[in-house]
Amino acid sequence: MSHLNKPITQVGIILRPSSPELKGVFLQIREELDNAGIEVMLESISGGMIELLGQDFHHIISRCDALFSLGGDGTLIAMLRRAFEYRLPCMGINTGRLGFLTAFMPEHLHTFIPALKSGDYSLQHHLVLQAQVFKADSITPSHTLIAINEFLISKHDLSGMVRIDASIDGAHFNTYSCDGLIIGTPTGSTAYNISAGGSVIYPYCRNILLTPIAPHSLTQRPLVLSDEFVLEFSAKSRAKLIIDGQEMIDIMPSHRIKIQALSQSATLMYPRTRDYFSVLKEKFKWGEED
Repeated sequence: MSHLNKPITQVGIILRPSSPELKGVFLQIREELDNAGIEVMLESISGGMIELLGQDFHHIISRCDALFSLGGDGTLIAMLRRAFEYRLPCMGINTGRLGFLTAFMPEHLHTFIPALKSGDYSLQHHLVLQAQVFKADSITPSHTLIAINEFLISKHDLSGMVRIDASIDGAHFNTYSCDGLIIGTPTGSTAYNISAGGSVIYPYCRNILLTPIAPHSLTQRPLVLSDEFVLEFSAKSRAKLIIDGQEMIDIMPSHRIKIQALSQSATLMYPRTRDYFSVLKEKFKWGEED
C-alpha cells in the first residue's frame, strides 16, 4: 500500500486576482468540501473580490493543512511563493486551459475528496531558487527573493540588448550579450524557458537552467547545471530582474545578483493517478500529425 500523508481537514483557498466570475465555482467547491467535513477558509483579498468575508492570510496559514488556488498556473505560483516559508502543501484547481502545475478542473474535485480525507494523495517536491541583490560593495542584500519558475535578467529598454557577466562559484565563465537571461528551475522549464529554446527538464530534478533570450552570438547556448552551484550576475547597463513573470525590480550596473537553489522545496499536492508525461504530451501535442 502507498504511504499515506496527513489527512486534510482544513484548507485555505486563494482565487485568481481580478476574476469575480470565480464566485460560483468557489461556492461549489466550498459546498463539496463542507459536505465532506473539510473546513474552508477563504483568503481576505479573494473574499473582497467576490463580495464574501475572507480571513487574513496569516490566520489561515496557522490553521489550515493545505492551500488551494483557484485559477491557473500563475495563481498557483504566486501562492507557492507566498506560502513557501510556512512549508504548507499547495494544490491548484484549474479554471482555464490545462496547466502544467494545477492538479485538475473543479468538476473533478469530488473524486479527489476521499483521498484528501484519508491522506492518500501524492506530494511532489519542486526546486526553488533564491536571488539576493547586493548594492555596490554591500555584504547585506537589499532584496532576497524566491522563484518557482525563473528569474529573468532583462534589458531595461525595448531597443538594444543587455550584457551580463556571469560567474559560477566565484569564477567568471561567460558574458552574455542578449535580450535577457533566464535562470530557471526544472518546474519553469516548460514556461518562458522553452520559448527561448531551452530544454524541457523533468520537474522533480535538481537543476538550474541558464537560457539566453535572443543571444547575439551562436556560441551563447542554453546550459543545464546541477543545483550545488552558486551563480552571480551583474549587468553592464541598467536592467530588470523579473521574478516568475509577476514581480520586477530595477538592477543597476553596480548591483550583484547572487542566485542559488534552496535545500527546502516547494510542495505540490496531486492525485496519485496524475502522470506528468501525459500532461506534457497533451500540452505540446507530442506525437500528433501536423
